[in-house]
Amino acid sequence: MKKYKRISLLLAATMICTSLMGCGAGAGSAGKDDNAKKEENTVQEDSAADAGTQENAGEENAGGESAASGEKVTIRYATYEVGTHLGEKTTSELLQRFRDRNGDTVELVVEELPSDTTYTEKMKTLVATNDLPDVIDGKNGLRDLALQNGQVVYLNDYLDSDPDFRDNVIGAEAIAANTDADGNILSIVNGVQAIGYFYNKDMFEAVEIKPAETWEEFNENCEKLLAAGYTPLGLMTGENSWTTNLLLAAMVGGKGEAGVELMNTKYPETYQTPEMISALEDMQLYLQKYTTPDALGAGYANVANNFLTEQVAMVFNGSWMIASFSEEDKANPGLADRVGFAMYPGNGLIQTYAEGYSICASTRETQDAAWELLKELTGNETQMGRMTREGGIPVSSYIDITEEYRQENPLFAENVDAVQKAEYSVATLDVMAYANVVDAFGIYYPELANGTLDAAGMAAKLDEAAAAAK
Repeated sequence: MKKYKRISLLLAATMICTSLMGCGAGAGSAGKDDNAKKEENTVQEDSAADAGTQENAGEENAGGESAASGEKVTIRYATYEVGTHLGEKTTSELLQRFRDRNGDTVELVVEELPSDTTYTEKMKTLVATNDLPDVIDGKNGLRDLALQNGQVVYLNDYLDSDPDFRDNVIGAEAIAANTDADGNILSIVNGVQAIGYFYNKDMFEAVEIKPAETWEEFNENCEKLLAAGYTPLGLMTGENSWTTNLLLAAMVGGKGEAGVELMNTKYPETYQTPEMISALEDMQLYLQKYTTPDALGAGYANVANNFLTEQVAMVFNGSWMIASFSEEDKANPGLADRVGFAMYPGNGLIQTYAEGYSICASTRETQDAAWELLKELTGNETQMGRMTREGGIPVSSYIDITEEYRQENPLFAENVDAVQKAEYSVATLDVMAYANVVDAFGIYYPELANGTLDAAGMAAKLDEAAAAAK
């Protein structure tokens, strides 16, 4: 097969690895000079007080008055990683570290929201009222909406003020992924997404199949699973249609170079291409025949539960799901031993950087404080926490994925190794499409499933949604 492979220099660097000091204690370590790099279990953080802001960040105000008088700067942050969320522990720890390190000068006000959906809906409302928190997770198109509304602060000067953080903790490729055509850096990530799919090995063995090497074989596998009484696919059309759109993106990319180009193009001119229409035709079949009855309107929690309780044979998701396979209160006993990892047919992989975290503070004073929070959200200690607890793939060159860790976490190791094996890689629709295009999938998938809309008609609807966003 001809290779349409996107280069992933950063992951290669991560796998070559510079050792992370203090790894045994579960904390990252990265210094700002040679002496600091020798100190274990500590991440030294430079102040960005002298960093500049950008033209679209609003006017610098007279915020220095409160700082000069000794009053704390107050910044706001909202999070959905609370309660039983897999990221709750890491988030709780990083917020406490921030308070410990900056509590004398900064008051951090955190709003806890109960779910991803609640977070997204509330942030969309706050974008419209120009009242976003000072740092946001720009997922589900929120960053782009904030950018359109003039609320995103460019991060170039902040990053230039801390070259070690810029070059080693985050890295050039991750930064480039969230830089606009004019060279403005819009956000920062704390990991890379490399997504294949997980499958139930017992179900596959029961019907004598293996992960498909071609899309024709993928369909044959679905048919064999169904005939044996297994539901093949964990799909959803609620929220951002996450698992369904991952499969769709892989299918489009698997149709050749034009499909790869479409899926790796930010805001493409049209979705009415042979590759997208063909993939939507397949998706219509999958929604009608090979998934659960609750798929139409289902959210991620439904899909996750269906896989964790062995109601479906395959789920399309990233390495952060691995930890849940061993959670006794969520997964069937021993499930982790029955789960395999696979790339998409043709050695395909979804490889991308999420929108990451952006500063939306309106004054220079709050922007400087927000920068320190953004560094905590994306720094070595947080990346290490994401990896060890959530299966996140780090971007920091200070983090060494050791052979011991790989042996103890084979699914994670397979996921990381897939980056080097991929013959084609595509980005997620969440990153490459307008927010209302992502919403349109959830609106029109049910119509596609019940036959009131065909694949060509759905592609036209996606173009209408894109046009409305311009």
